[in-house]
Amino acid sequence: MQRRNLSGRRSDGRRSESILLYGFGLALALSLAFNGFLLHEQSRRQSIFYEYGSIQPDPPTDVASWQQQLSDCAQANERKDSLIHWLERPPIPPDQSNVVQRKTSE
Repeated sequence: MQRRNLSGRRSDGRRSESILLYGFGLALALSLAFNGFLLHEQSRRQSIFYEYGSIQPDPPTDVASWQQQLSDCAQANERKDSLIHWLERPPIPPDQSNVVQRKTSE
């Protein structure tokens, strides 16, 4: 015997397809809303930045001050590089004779 679907509902295969479509539609709507929010925040931050102007000072116009700033930057970079190289060195192992003397004195 064949059973007929008297309630008029769709089969389970169609129901799962509609749930998937609903889920994809909901994910797309949420994604668009979130991207709109991020775009709004970005434009708001840019408008604040342009309203108050650039944080950076104006570049120097004369050659002497430009060379001074360049020299200051070069010195700062050299200090940072020397610190990085100092931190990259392997630790100096302790003197083995000191280690032996400490163990025997304890």
